[in-house]
Amino acid sequence: MNLSLTEIRRRRGELVERARSERASVRALLDSQRNLFGLADVGVTTVRFLAANKGLLLVAALAFAVVQPRRSLRWAGRAWGLYRLVRKVRRAFAA
Repeated sequence: MNLSLTEIRRRRGELVERARSERASVRALLDSQRNLFGLADVGVTTVRFLAANKGLLLVAALAFAVVQPRRSLRWAGRAWGLYRLVRKVRRAFAA
């Protein structure tokens, strides 16, 4: 199954052109999602900041509880339910 050198060069040229075309289409797709990636970056940065400054989060929660106690109790119940759900999911994937 010997291919001639010209056939190999022709095939290589086709593959290089196909790769160039695919890179351009992937670049266009990623450029269209740039805002989404930026939003995800901001979210990750915010979560890291809050994880590093847990005291700040506690102060904000206490201020919220003082200003609107009923709403804060509802949110506390929701947060507790979310916490339990996350623990169940972690256990399910850890096993």
